[in-house]
Amino acid sequence: MKEPVFPQHLTACYREMEKICLPETAVFADKDALEAWDGGKPLVQYAPPLIDVDKFTEVAGRVFELLLRYLPVMEADLRLLLASLPESPEDRNALVEGLLKQNGSAAVLLAKDGRQVPPDVFGFGFSHVLRLFLTAYARRLEGKVNLSVWDRGECPVCGSNPNFARIDTGGRRYLHCGLCGTDWRFARVACPFCSVTAPETLSFYEFENGLYRIYVCTCCKGYIKTVIESESAPGPDLFWEDIKTVALDITAMRLGFINKTFGMPPTAE
Repeated sequence: MKEPVFPQHLTACYREMEKICLPETAVFADKDALEAWDGGKPLVQYAPPLIDVDKFTEVAGRVFELLLRYLPVMEADLRLLLASLPESPEDRNALVEGLLKQNGSAAVLLAKDGRQVPPDVFGFGFSHVLRLFLTAYARRLEGKVNLSVWDRGECPVCGSNPNFARIDTGGRRYLHCGLCGTDWRFARVACPFCSVTAPETLSFYEFENGLYRIYVCTCCKGYIKTVIESESAPGPDLFWEDIKTVALDITAMRLGFINKTFGMPPTAE
């Protein structure tokens, strides 16, 4: 059976999204709050990004237009999403705040002529917009916070579950967040999703002569794809590694494991 690959049209779509550049003024981080961070909770909760909501709305429109171009099968829902973008500053602020808190309130704002944007389309569309802004936020934090104090499986910046991992040439494991692009060190023998450390519940499968592994947990049924770095090919781009290894996701799910990437924990009020 021919293994599935990531659709070429979506790869092209993501390459177009990568060209969207945010100005420095699009995202700020509170310097004083960052300096006081002690690793108790994700930074997006401790020092929420200050986002230019007008720029956010503009970029959302550009992203949704790209999705329309490359995903005509979703045209009706994407056009509703695009038409529902809020116009007033108050509604734009409420939308961005709700999206950052992931508490479900944001979706209620986007009703057009009595029609509600389907939740899956809402989540799909805005996840791409959030990725651009949270990646910019994470870059603002570089050199300003010490991520080594973080020892949990969820992302120290945005609180999302990791979608990929890498093991460096020294044998250290780093988890990768697909939403904000942050990498952080994590224990080799531990599940990033349920924190179990019992060796009998943890194992891995190897692929492509050991270049890739799927680490699995029989306790929570989670899995995480992993690339093994080498001296000849250090520092792979994990965003694109995730895209080009979609066949490993299918393999893991066929083996009975669950993709736990999605579902960012809600932020504390």
